[in-house]
Amino acid sequence: MPNTSNTRGASRDPRARRTRALLRSAVLDLSMEKDLDGITMSDIAERAEVNRATVYLHYKDREDLLLDATESTMDGVVEAARACRLIAHTHELPETAPVHLTSLFAHVDKHRAVYRRMLGEDGSPRFAARLERLLAQAWFEQLLTEATPDAFDETALLVRAHFLSGAVLAVIGRWVRGEFDGEQGNGMSVTGVADLTWALVRGGR
Repeated sequence: MPNTSNTRGASRDPRARRTRALLRSAVLDLSMEKDLDGITMSDIAERAEVNRATVYLHYKDREDLLLDATESTMDGVVEAARACRLIAHTHELPETAPVHLTSLFAHVDKHRAVYRRMLGEDGSPRFAARLERLLAQAWFEQLLTEATPDAFDETALLVRAHFLSGAVLAVIGRWVRGEFDGEQGNGMSVTGVADLTWALVRGGR
């Protein structure tokens, strides 16, 4: 999380909020250009056009900044999940992944290096738990809205939402680490992983 000694002041100071936004944007931009292990605080400061000392006024280290920045990447992923319709009659469900599920994986792919780090074996349990919870909440709200009265069971819907969330999160983590790549080293595409995930979401029908 952000440096707690400065968080309260930053929340009241527009300049501090702008600086933190610049730093988050800088580390995300850099993550698309080079391996995260090769990104230094000096690199981040240079990209954000601030002094290196300014970075440490807001974040204790690179991982602290990265955690804060990656939470901002969740918005597009969660919104795509919220828009992905899960309930319909069998004949209404398309065989290929709906555009919103494909969009979810596209958002992840945009910051693949970040997700690879945060969801890796030495990643951030806090990041993983937060993303799983947000995905589950998005799907639970949809399931709650679309469930018919005769099939309404809030607990069952909550379990289903977390089941889907955990499964999709596991797929994301392994996909960004290249565990689904072919023998020839061909990476699985956004469309490919979305279609396979959708087949399981819709029950393999």
